[in-house]
Amino acid sequence: MQQLHDINWFVVNLTTPANVFHVLRRQIKLPFRKPLVIMTPKSLLRLPEARSSFDDMIEGTCFQRLIPEEGAAVENPLDVERLIFCSGKVYYELAKERGRSELNEKIAIARVEQISPLPYDLIQKECKKYRNAQLVWVQEEHKNMGAWPYAQPRFETLLAMEDKNRHISYVGRNPSAAASTGNKHMHIMELSQFLKDAMHLE
Repeated sequence: MQQLHDINWFVVNLTTPANVFHVLRRQIKLPFRKPLVIMTPKSLLRLPEARSSFDDMIEGTCFQRLIPEEGAAVENPLDVERLIFCSGKVYYELAKERGRSELNEKIAIARVEQISPLPYDLIQKECKKYRNAQLVWVQEEHKNMGAWPYAQPRFETLLAMEDKNRHISYVGRNPSAAASTGNKHMHIMELSQFLKDAMHLE
C-alpha cells in the first residue's frame, strides 16, 4: 500500500488478454485516480500463443502483477539453475527458445506484468522458491532502455534484504543511442544472440 502513495502512475507490460481485461477493470474500480501506461505492443494481437481462457476473466479472478512459471520447472524448483525475469512479448521468444534447447526443467521464467510499482512481494516469493537458481533479467530493448534501469536497483534492494551474496544480472542488447538498429538482418542477429545468452547455464 505504501508504494501506491509513493508512485504517481501505473506502468504495465502485459502478455495475456486476461491481464489486459483485469488491468483496465482495476483502473476503473480503484477508489483513486492515477495514470495507467500500457506498453504492450500490437504484435501480440496476432500471436497465437498470447491467448487466455474465459475462465481467467470470470468472478474470482484478478489482475496478475507477476505471472510465475507454470511449466515443468515448478515440479522441482530446487533443481532449477536459472530464474529469468522478463516483461512483455519477449517472454514468448524465451519460452520458444527454452523448448528448443530442452531446458524446461532447468530454467524458470517469471513475467513481471506490472513494472511500476514493482511487485516486490511476488518477486521475493519467486526468488525464495528457486533459491538455488541464478537470477537474470532479460529484455528485448537495449540496456539503457526498457525496464532494466528502473528494475535493477529495486531488485538489488530486495535481494540485499534476503541474501547479500545473491544478485541479478542483465541479458539483452548492449546500450545504444537508437531504439532500433534500422537493419532487419542486424535485428535478427541481436535477437538470436541474447536468446542464446539467456539459455546459457554456467
